[in-house]
Amino acid sequence: MNKFQKQIKKFCKDRDWNQFFDPKDLLPGIVEEVGEMRNTVKWVQGQTDFKKVIRDNKEEFEDNIGDLYWFLAILASENDIDIDAAISKVIARNKERFPISKTKSRHTNAKFGGFDKSNSQ
Repeated sequence: MNKFQKQIKKFCKDRDWNQFFDPKDLLPGIVEEVGEMRNTVKWVQGQTDFKKVIRDNKEEFEDNIGDLYWFLAILASENDIDIDAAISKVIARNKERFPISKTKSRHTNAKFGGFDKSNSQ
């Protein structure tokens, strides 16, 4: 576990909150945080405007991202998953799945002409 997972786990243990943590409670919290971010940008068109909205609402987005990590850290800890190990596996898998030579400056949706090694023959 990384230092944040350990801190969050201790914080929750000290308050005896682990009794409240099961996926049915944690997953909706994750969805809620994503929904809050989506609501801020749902009518924004174009990357430039999107980035401006993020900049103009940076504190709110930082809070949402922190809350997302909080929920993910609890979910991971409660299920003996090390977030750092999990992301390392995803990075390694994606390096294999999306080689630079076939994906640089290209989308990866194989259904629409992009490259995704897991979908190739």
